[in-house]
Amino acid sequence: MSEREFIFESKSPICHIDAVIAAEKNAYYLMLFSSIEHGAKMLNSLWICNRHQTPDEMDLRGLEKGEGPILGKENVSEMQPQYGMEFNPDKFSAVWYDTGDAVAIFYGKKLICAIPPIVGLYDFPGFSIFAKGQTRYAWEMPTEPEFAQKIEQQRQFWEIIRREETWKKLEQDYIAVTDEFFDEPHTAVKPLGSEKFPNRSLVQGRKNKSVLYDITVGVSQYAMPTVAKAFGNDCADQSRIELAFACYDKFSPLIDLMAVVMKSIADIPWSERSFLWHGHTIDFPNIKGFSALLLVDPTTIFGMEEPKWRKFGGGRVNTLWIVPISEAELEFIRMKGIDELMERCTYQRYLHIFDNTPKFLGF
Repeated sequence: MSEREFIFESKSPICHIDAVIAAEKNAYYLMLFSSIEHGAKMLNSLWICNRHQTPDEMDLRGLEKGEGPILGKENVSEMQPQYGMEFNPDKFSAVWYDTGDAVAIFYGKKLICAIPPIVGLYDFPGFSIFAKGQTRYAWEMPTEPEFAQKIEQQRQFWEIIRREETWKKLEQDYIAVTDEFFDEPHTAVKPLGSEKFPNRSLVQGRKNKSVLYDITVGVSQYAMPTVAKAFGNDCADQSRIELAFACYDKFSPLIDLMAVVMKSIADIPWSERSFLWHGHTIDFPNIKGFSALLLVDPTTIFGMEEPKWRKFGGGRVNTLWIVPISEAELEFIRMKGIDELMERCTYQRYLHIFDNTPKFLGF
């Protein structure tokens, strides 16, 4: 039976994830769990330090009792006292990354460990100042000042982004971009969901007299989880999105329907600890004759329109158009991929505007 006491807890600002520090019989661990209402499943575990004298070699016997290992002298840095150490739980604090699924832990003013967004890739478990070298339980902490500076930027991000006055200013800036895209003032601005935080809105407008639009604003304030695992650490240009839907005015009832749907889609990265990108599909049989929604990046198609978003968090904000597709098109993309599906579209630059006909395999 594991001897484990949770001595510190911090909830993610935007994901259904809790960071806890566990005091086990022989070592301290930082763990990420899905929140209790989502099953309390352990997602990641990082060795922080040994509580007692460090053995000559790594001790794995605790694994049989559901505990983490005790790292040996080869993998314990001089930062840890020879006979182990104990922490005062009141001195812990957490700084969450802007993805909401990764965290850094401070003891007093000292950064002691971190589970960054790229955790899990190549068995990377996270960093601890008490670790030396690399094991599947902890890697030694980077010494480059950029690493600590990045975490300080994350602290400042959450302090600023939570302020109501911050959102009011950002919303105005976002709406200025959509109005420029419409070439006229928007027709409506609605909250994207009922929660007060995270602040996000839906802008509705008209362009070229006959085309109606739903465009989210504010989703891009937060970087999507797991992007780093797909694109690498240098992924600022792939981390942030806004969603958009367009249809001809004869299908105007879809504008209100999609306003509701887009809230659910916008939640996916942080509720499912994933990301959305060009070519991703979402099952959606609620439009007659169509079975799913396809996400399309306009930068992949010459001449396709999109709002000219300002950069955010040092990276590009990406528009993803929501395009209803048929059952045949859904099966095609599952079998052959987005690139081959795109080749089946005759008028690619207008495929994002819904006209009640399949864009790729229609006849």
